Amino acid sequence: MPIKFQKDVSTHLFKYLRQIDISFNPFDARTRSARELLRQVQATRFYKANPNLKINVDVHSRADRPMATFLMVDDSEQVFETHEHDVKEIMFQVHLKAMKLDADYELSGKSIDES
Repeated sequence: MPIKFQKDVSTHLFKYLRQIDISFNPFDARTRSARELLRQVQATRFYKANPNLKINVDVHSRADRPMATFLMVDDSEQVFETHEHDVKEIMFQVHLKAMKLDADYELSGKSIDES
């Protein structure tokens, strides 16, 4: 089970995200994680921390698998088939990547708040 990040840490790490794309069919039983992920990433605290974050949602009627793609500030992507993962697992992986970026910024003397 992934560890849980504190709210202030989680909010800070969201600054390292540039874009989130979520795609799902609302009538498909496999979309539970995608819908919950969408609900969580639309939290007011994340918007206040990163107002430039773009959240793109594709609600469709195709039989495609539900997907979530996270684009980071360094242009790296994390892609998840959400029906295979719990939201906690997805967010944990995103936070780990953001923590690595945070450490890289700190080591190079930069700050995400100055970007």
